[in-house]
Amino acid sequence: MRVLVTGGAGFIGSQLAIALVRRGHRVRVLDNFYSGRRENLRLVAADVEVVEGDCADAESARRAVKDMDAVLHEAAIPSVVRSVADPALSHRANATATLSMLLAARDAQVPRFVYAGSSSVYGDQPGRRKREDMDPRPLSPYAVGKLTGEHYTRLFSTLYGMQTLTLRYFNVFGPHQDAASPYSGVMGLFITALLEGRTPVIYGDGKQSRDFTYVDNVVDANLRALEARGLRGQSVNVATQARRVLGYRPSVDFRTGLERTVEWYRSQSRSSAIR
Repeated sequence: MRVLVTGGAGFIGSQLAIALVRRGHRVRVLDNFYSGRRENLRLVAADVEVVEGDCADAESARRAVKDMDAVLHEAAIPSVVRSVADPALSHRANATATLSMLLAARDAQVPRFVYAGSSSVYGDQPGRRKREDMDPRPLSPYAVGKLTGEHYTRLFSTLYGMQTLTLRYFNVFGPHQDAASPYSGVMGLFITALLEGRTPVIYGDGKQSRDFTYVDNVVDANLRALEARGLRGQSVNVATQARRVLGYRPSVDFRTGLERTVEWYRSQSRSSAIR
């Protein structure tokens, strides 16, 4: 299968690209390198075609989708704080970029489009579990932009017959997540602080809870979405309902994922010390 991964030089996108290459797929990456890094693709540099460009730019989108069988749309600026400071930039990178990629895919007759959604669309609703049948209550421009992308993804299935799916991610963590990046999740920040002998700071009353998802499980959900039947614009958490739609079950439990992540950050610290 010929697969385009947008944001393919980023934390999740690069690991998707690597997994796809290892499974024998032909992979193209579209990235503007705003936060992605070419170094993330070094393991498959000879096997991945890299297109440098912005997903919100129609010409870049058209160039990237040419002759593809599927799009895994990972590109975004995943920052609530940044979206509050600059709503226009956030909307362009999240909502406009998604529409641009969908239009290009439709015009190029790419049959399948899988969109990286966000659990932020739920907002701060009561209850520990977030179900897909809850009404979205976005609380930031970032969440609004991601929800807008979901609506477009669903519409393109209804109106144009594309096989589309939204995977709502929950606080993805794992090796290769850049803790120095302003877009990094708290897991990387916490681990780095502990390894450096600093105390992580948690604002609020300390009773907050989050569903942290190891990156290999997210990669697995995307790979399953490439093969799944009956995609018609559904939005699924990379959690319970994804089992029915994708046959998905987490392959790496939280403890194992955390141990692997800590060891990776520790190895990076050792490498930095040697240099």
